[in-house]
Amino acid sequence: MFISYLDRLGDWNPQLFREVKGRLNFRNLGIAGAIAILGQILLLLTFSGQLPTDLDALNDPPFQYSRYCTATAPPGSYAPYKQLYCIQDLFGNWVINWQLWWLDIFNTLSVVGLVILLTTGIFLLIADLSREENRGTFNFIRLSPRSANNILLGKILGVPCVIYFLCLLLFPLHLIAGFQAHISPSLLLAYYGVIIASCGFFYSLALLFGSVSSGLGGFQSFLGSGVILFFLFIMTSITFSSSELVSHTPLDWIILFYPGNLLSYLVESTYLPPDTANLQYESFYNLAWYGQQLWENPILGIGFILGNYSLWTYWINQSLDRRFRNPNATWFSKLNSYYLSASFIIIVTGFVFQSGRNGNFERHIFENFAVLQIFIVFFACFLMVALSPNRQTLHDWARYRHQNQPNRRSLLQELILGEKSPSTLAIAFNLGIMFLYLIPGIIMAPINNSLGVFVGLFLSMNVILIYAVIGQRILLLKIPKQTLVAGAVVGILMFFPPICFSILGGLPHQSFTPWLFTFFSIAFLNNHLKSLQIMSVLFSLLSQWGIIALAGFEMSKRFKKVGESETKALLK
Repeated sequence: MFISYLDRLGDWNPQLFREVKGRLNFRNLGIAGAIAILGQILLLLTFSGQLPTDLDALNDPPFQYSRYCTATAPPGSYAPYKQLYCIQDLFGNWVINWQLWWLDIFNTLSVVGLVILLTTGIFLLIADLSREENRGTFNFIRLSPRSANNILLGKILGVPCVIYFLCLLLFPLHLIAGFQAHISPSLLLAYYGVIIASCGFFYSLALLFGSVSSGLGGFQSFLGSGVILFFLFIMTSITFSSSELVSHTPLDWIILFYPGNLLSYLVESTYLPPDTANLQYESFYNLAWYGQQLWENPILGIGFILGNYSLWTYWINQSLDRRFRNPNATWFSKLNSYYLSASFIIIVTGFVFQSGRNGNFERHIFENFAVLQIFIVFFACFLMVALSPNRQTLHDWARYRHQNQPNRRSLLQELILGEKSPSTLAIAFNLGIMFLYLIPGIIMAPINNSLGVFVGLFLSMNVILIYAVIGQRILLLKIPKQTLVAGAVVGILMFFPPICFSILGGLPHQSFTPWLFTFFSIAFLNNHLKSLQIMSVLFSLLSQWGIIALAGFEMSKRFKKVGESETKALLK
């Protein structure tokens, strides 16, 4: 029967069968089983050690304190921080808050499980993809008649299968701890659903990162897992600290990618006070999207988190599908990039309209637009990388575009929709989509200086377009690692001028115009809007458009030269 199941598995997904067959051996299963069993024993012993023990009248102090006791300290004695006085009932048994004890075990297992699943799983997936690329075996997989989704799903399910086995062994204790802590079964089920959705998102992201970072060699697996480990560490620290989880800025979008947020709902269902449970779950409910506090309702909150994971997993899979069939293809088609930009700006803008913890509401919304501007800048930089073809593709497009007569598009259509054309105009379209979507929001936003937001956003998008033109031009150069060089140059252009202005004493209140050429001009317009002059804005706009026009003209000349045949060049 087991062989029959294996045959069915092989028929459904040969890649999964290949991965499982190579990894599920007695040695790996034995190691995973030993780690799981020893880990659970150690966990239970650690928490048992925090319970009161029978007193030795000669050696032990007269009082015992524990986090899991229930009484207040008697007069004249002082309990340690967050610990309660331990008492016994009439039968001599310690009175213990077992619900809290099990809840702490549940939370610990949840965090440990997340770290194991995401960090180790991402490391294994990136390392496996890198190994397959280096050996050349991934090219054979690409020749398979199976779809890219089928093969990559086999990778996601098969490569971390030993990790799944380890988590499966941890699952019974996690479930028992959840039930003993009186967590709602429906919320427990939703939590596992979100964990699966987060694994799908992060594992897809790991495969995409592995497919586009082959130049980093073996370092890419450590980099990818290190970044996710840092993210989990920061988010877990904030979640279990006494500070508020929600910042009431567009940065809150990032916390939706942390599946541990759902612990807020799970802990609340136990009816234990937030201070007792060591988790300020009430702060999570203050999160708002377009002014609606969806997270007050668990169904809406969990639904939004699942929708967020699903949306970005879909876009990552679109990119994976392209890169699987053609490793030299851009990450996204230009048409898809427009939908991607629309998805991004619709979701992130929703977190702008939140009230702050304190202070002026209008000022807080204005500051949120400044944060949103930084998000847009980094997203545009991502688009520059994702939409820019490599040098050889650009050369081929410039040389052979006119020969594709049957399906020939106009130059404008090629630049907007073409697969191999330069990305500058497409990036401008993406910026235009985001800017157009923001116009109604800026008009309706309860801020006095809407003009500052308009001017700041428009100028920064011009600056981004200049970066895009420069980056595209560098990709045409015949130098090694053009993408890294282009990224380094754009990074210098982004951060070097503001540093120079500050060092040279050209602070915004002294000389405002130079700051209009930086990518985060909204932040400076906030305090210096009164000193803003129409001539400064016009000078900045004309200068930026002049730079874009000159760079575009130079690049078109370069493409024209590249498009000439080698024979023609020799005959000159």
